[in-house]
This record gives sequence, structure tokens and C-alpha cells, in this order.
Amino acid sequence: MSPSRIPVAGLLGARLAPSTSPALGLRFLSHSAQRPALHLRPVLPVATSLARRHLSSETSEAAVPEDTRPQSSVKVWQKGVALPIQDGKGSIVVSPLWLRDCCTCSQCVDPDSGQKNFATTELPNKPKISHIEMSSDGAVVVEWENDIMAGGEGNHTSRYSAGQLMTLYSGRRDLSGVSVTPTLWNQAKYKSIMDKCVVSYDNWLNNDDAYYAAFEKLAETGLIFVKNVPRSETEVEKIANRIGMLQHTFYGHTWDVRSKPRAENVAYTSKFLGLHQDLMYHEPIPKLQLLHCLENNCEGGESLFSDGIRAAYDLKLNQPYNYQHLVKLNVPFHYDKGGHHYWAYLPTIRDQGGLVSQTHWAPPFQGFFGVQKQPSWYTKRERFHYSMEVWHKAAQAFQRSIEAPENVLEVKLQPGECVIFDNTRLLHGRRQFAATDGQRWLKGTYISPQVYAAAEQRLKDIMGYPRDSPDITERVGHREDQVRQLGVFR
Repeated sequence: MSPSRIPVAGLLGARLAPSTSPALGLRFLSHSAQRPALHLRPVLPVATSLARRHLSSETSEAAVPEDTRPQSSVKVWQKGVALPIQDGKGSIVVSPLWLRDCCTCSQCVDPDSGQKNFATTELPNKPKISHIEMSSDGAVVVEWENDIMAGGEGNHTSRYSAGQLMTLYSGRRDLSGVSVTPTLWNQAKYKSIMDKCVVSYDNWLNNDDAYYAAFEKLAETGLIFVKNVPRSETEVEKIANRIGMLQHTFYGHTWDVRSKPRAENVAYTSKFLGLHQDLMYHEPIPKLQLLHCLENNCEGGESLFSDGIRAAYDLKLNQPYNYQHLVKLNVPFHYDKGGHHYWAYLPTIRDQGGLVSQTHWAPPFQGFFGVQKQPSWYTKRERFHYSMEVWHKAAQAFQRSIEAPENVLEVKLQPGECVIFDNTRLLHGRRQFAATDGQRWLKGTYISPQVYAAAEQRLKDIMGYPRDSPDITERVGHREDQVRQLGVFR
């Protein structure tokens, strides 16, 4: 049933019909609002049998009794339009100009190209609203007076889903909404699911069901293995191109990991290589790293992996003081060889509203600390030493967590295997090997964050993930619960 249309003049303080869309992943202006289920996914048309299987166990969660659905309201004030969604601090108030500019109807945005059919500067500074209403599915419907799409003389109707509004208001550069929920792991946890994190080369390239299942595991765990890869230097490009464009760096589109004299990178030696993340000094930092094993018949040379985000939540729960220092204090990273000069300052842990998004750990490429903001009464020398000392203690705690034997997965890559891992989440390393006893040769490449995000969005569209942004408190709580269940506090 279509909602009644409410004149703007009668909207001040008016309550509208209750929302009937509990799966929007948003909190409405009601004390009785129910927190959405973390994995709530609507039933959407999907492209593969894998997606249909994936959704079959989820759709039963979407049924919510009518009397428990949250109440909603929308109001027009002199300062703007109050929308019935919350950003953690209260309902959001937006300008009519912003609201009008965000219209995505087929008149305003070309359905074929996805490009806008008008310039924001063509809109009046204060577009006039003649009617506004809340539809039965929780969307806001606005009728604009004398709109440019009607030649400046007629009205234009815009419709905004609650998820669209919250995503746009949050300022996300992409519209992908909720990410795939990560599975945080230690050694025992990963080994228990490792068989699900392996895909054959042929299936990765030619079987959509197998590819999306493997990519979902990559998004969840940050680590998968491709088996039975042909012995060719170009195969790593084919594997990476299944995801998207390769990221070019000063190492090239692809590069070799093998020992050589006078190496410009410690990775190109036979020495022990401690846990680290690649190219912390680079912008953007590569999201994915791929390493295809072509030869590995040396004694030693086992690959090491550890979940940095698990370690971050470990500190957050058990050593919050150290966690805050790793969030707030920036660490310098640099590279200065062969005419390549790169420098960046990054926190060890990136916290976005309580949600750990990535870690930055690369001791071999750490630069010299500078003076950072500290209490004003400290001298310059005291501020410098204060920064170093508090970071040092916190970083030692982080290092103990990532390097604890029970948290490290050790794998000796075999020829024909390709590992793909999340370089912004996982730390990787390598045991020393005897270069005189044989050969160890890996071919590598990177995938950028933007290319990865596009690939993940394709996965979510196929699998039927919602585009609405869920409650961040619930997302943080879910990750913390995973760490508690691992029982690896140190």
C-alpha cells in the first residue's frame, strides 16, 4: 500500500508510518529499535548456484514480527531535513541541496553509464520541497518543486532507501556498504578451516562457483592457496587478473623473490625474514600480494603468516593502554635505494570508530622517529623520548602477540602453489634457507585496494550481501567475541 502524502507544512513534529524493513542494518529514531543481525542478507537474484546455496541458510533471519519493527519519522526544519536514521550521535540532519543532489533516479543518473545527467551547480542553493513522506519499506520519498529535471516549472520525485542515505551520509568514497565479515584466526583456527581455503588453478580461472567461494574465504581469512599452477613465469599474472588489474610499483608489474648478491631488498636474500607487511611507505599500500612458487628445493625457506587484526583486537581487549598508543602514534616507514625515495607516517593499528581496519608493521623499513604531539609542558627532547618509549612498550606487546608460536601458520610452499594474502591485515615472513643446496624462486605481484574493493563488491552482489551499513558497535563486538573464543591472550 502506498503511503499517504504529507504536505511539508504539516510535517513539523509529525510521526509517520512504521518502517517494515528490519534488514536495513540501520538504527531508527526509536528506543524500541532492534539491533540487526550481523549477517542479515536480503533475498536477491543471484547468478550462480553457489550464491543460492549461500543465501538459503540466511533468509530465515529476515522475518521480524510486525510489532517489533522500529518506528520512523521524518521532519523538515529550517536548518534542513531530519532523517530517521542515526550516526551514533543522534538523527542526521541534511541540507535539501545535498538531498536533491543525491537522487539516483533514471532521470538524474543515466542507467546505462551510471553518470549524472546534471551538474550540482545547476541546482538552486535551497531546493524547495513540496511533499515528503516515508514509504512502507523505510525509504524517504521527496517531491521537489520547480525542479531542473522538469524544466524549472514542474515537480520531480526522488526516492532514497535508508541504506543509501546512511552510506552517503557516512562519507564513504565507495558505496559498497558492509564488508565481508572477517574470520580472525590463530594457527589452530586456520588449520581447522584450511581445506576450505584451497582452490585449484583451473577452478580459479574457469569455474565461477569455485572462484567466488575461494574469494569469499580470502575476504574472510585474508589467506588462500591456489594449487596445480603451471610452471610458467606468467601464471601469477593470470591468477591476479582474475581479480582485476595488477598494481604497478617500482618493482614492476611482477617481480622475482630469489636470493642474489648485494640485494636491494632483504627479501632477495636467503636470510631469515621476520613478520612484516610490504610497501608500508607506498601510496597506496598494496591490498593483496600473490606469490607463485616456481622452485623451492632448499633446506628451510618455510613461509610464515600471522593475523595482524587478531593481534590488534587481542591488545584492545587485554591491553587497551598499549592499543591506544599504537592507534595514536605514527611510525615512519621509508625506502631510499636505487633512486627510489618513499616516506610515510602510519599508526601501527588503524582504528575507524572502534573497528580495526588494518595494521602497519614493517621493522626492516622503519625510519627514524620524529617529534609528535605530546603534553605542552614537555621539552622537545622529552616529547621525543616520550613518543619512543610509549610506542616501544606497546609495539613489543603487539610483536609478542603476532609472533607467539600458537598464532603463526608455517607453510613450505611447493612448486605449483600460489599463495594470495591480504597485505593490509596479515603479516608474512620466511625462515632462513640454504641457498647453496638448491633453488627457491617465487614470482610475485600486487593488487591495489581499489581493484580489490571492486572485486569484493562483485562478490557481495553475487552472494546477496546488503549494501546498507550495519551497526558498527555490533561489528566490533563480533570481532572481539572471535578473539575471546580463540583463547590466546598473552
